Amino acid sequence: MANLRQYIPLASAAEVISQSFTNSNTDPYLISDDTIVMAELAHFKPLLGVEFYGELKEQHNDGTLTAANQDLMDYYLVPALCWMARFEVILEIQNNSSSAGIVTNLDEFASAVSNDELNVYRQSTYRKGKLFLTDMMDYITGTDQEGDFPTFDSNKSCFGDEVFKNHGIVMYDSMYDRDYRGNLVYRNGSCSYCYSSSNNGNCNCN
Repeated sequence: MANLRQYIPLASAAEVISQSFTNSNTDPYLISDDTIVMAELAHFKPLLGVEFYGELKEQHNDGTLTAANQDLMDYYLVPALCWMARFEVILEIQNNSSSAGIVTNLDEFASAVSNDELNVYRQSTYRKGKLFLTDMMDYITGTDQEGDFPTFDSNKSCFGDEVFKNHGIVMYDSMYDRDYRGNLVYRNGSCSYCYSSSNNGNCNCN
């Protein structure tokens, strides 16, 4: 695999703030490049596949995006990435590590939300990001875009494997164990979430 870490993130801190934060005056310094890249690695690379993800990273870095890839970035990938970056960074914005331990960042006229309220806020952010991710994958795999993304088509990730719907509720479900619609992924006859035999779609998760 090529060294993809040498390339700039697929979205900037300014884009994350403008597209997913209520307060446009949020300090971009709070959203580091590494945080955005973590969002890419956790939520996008597994869906796009290494080859297509690498193609987008290189073309974006060099300013050589094809017309199809530019449309994908502008209308689908960047909005989804902004919400997923917000999901990854929200705890770091509220809290800060110091020599005194973990402290809450507050200004003079603010008060901290409860843990329950923070959890609801993060879950809402995640849900919105997943909606954008699903829309992005529907666009990439849509018949109208057939042939527009040859690198993706010839190097589909493992999330195209047979899947079975999980009827339970899982909060913050792992992108590594599910397809982009949230369905459990079965590989080599076993469930990648509970590791038991799929048994024609029946396992400990269903």
